[in-house]
Amino acid sequence: MAEAAVPAVVPRSMPARERAELIASRASRRVPLPRLAALPTETSMLYRIAAVDERGRIAEGRIVGARGWSPGQRLRLEPLSNTTVAVLADPGGLFTLTRRGHVPLPIAVRRWCGLQPGDRVLLAAAPEKQLLVVHTMAALDAMVAAFHAQDGDAR
Repeated sequence: MAEAAVPAVVPRSMPARERAELIASRASRRVPLPRLAALPTETSMLYRIAAVDERGRIAEGRIVGARGWSPGQRLRLEPLSNTTVAVLADPGGLFTLTRRGHVPLPIAVRRWCGLQPGDRVLLAAAPEKQLLVVHTMAALDAMVAAFHAQDGDAR
């Protein structure tokens, strides 16, 4: 059997308009978000805004420390929507907390959420409930808009 070279597969770059349409089309395929409103009042939430670095990591020591995680902690990432990802400690997880305690966001997750290096994300952690949720700024925009829309309806 003769050997044949296989050309490399190079994904085409996508124009911003086409990327926005793709992201919008994914919005209809949402997994239910964990109900943060159902947390007991004694659960303290910790919020931080952090940037995604050029390698797709999020450096936010206070969130990591509150979770009790240490470098090497195995993690499972669950995309909940195209704007939200849950990060869970899991001994069988495919990803690990970096030696400096940075939370990794693999390229597939960043592409799904439309995140680029330097983009900021909202981290919401409920340490007592072992919950860490990463929200894109698009998710935060939607939350703020929904809050103000409800506020306007109450008047």
